[in-house]
Amino acid sequence: MLRYSLPALILGACILNGCTGLGGAFCDSEYPDPRVAAMMRDSCEGNRLASLQLGLWYEGNGDYAEAAKYLEIASTPSSGRNYVYVPPAGDVPGFTTPVDGGGRHDGLPEAQYRLGLLYQKGQGVPQNTKKAGKYFKLAAEQGHSAAKLELARAE
Repeated sequence: MLRYSLPALILGACILNGCTGLGGAFCDSEYPDPRVAAMMRDSCEGNRLASLQLGLWYEGNGDYAEAAKYLEIASTPSSGRNYVYVPPAGDVPGFTTPVDGGGRHDGLPEAQYRLGLLYQKGQGVPQNTKKAGKYFKLAAEQGHSAAKLELARAE
């Protein structure tokens, strides 16, 4: 019978959910600045504010591709439900099962706005005004005034 370790199951869940950490180099950061390394670990553990801070930090340092990765994490809403893939074992085929991951969380409006700007300008991501508008709309729905202005300009 095949047996899978808990870390392998968690990593499988991460891949299905699009998270970027848990077990990878992302979480085991050896970044020279301990403050940045701590934010990376916090982001990996699901701290959206740490992801936003890292996105802003990378953006401020001109690394727009890395900024987009962290802003994406911070801007993504969560339904509170995750899906875990359980690999096949013996005669039992693999299957996906829902797991309660806590309450629903909206993405952070500042992260959504900043990600919209990156898509609008094509910095670190391919330029895409449709995606920019999507992120501006998400931020504006949460009351972000600059995102509301960007939406008004687009009309």
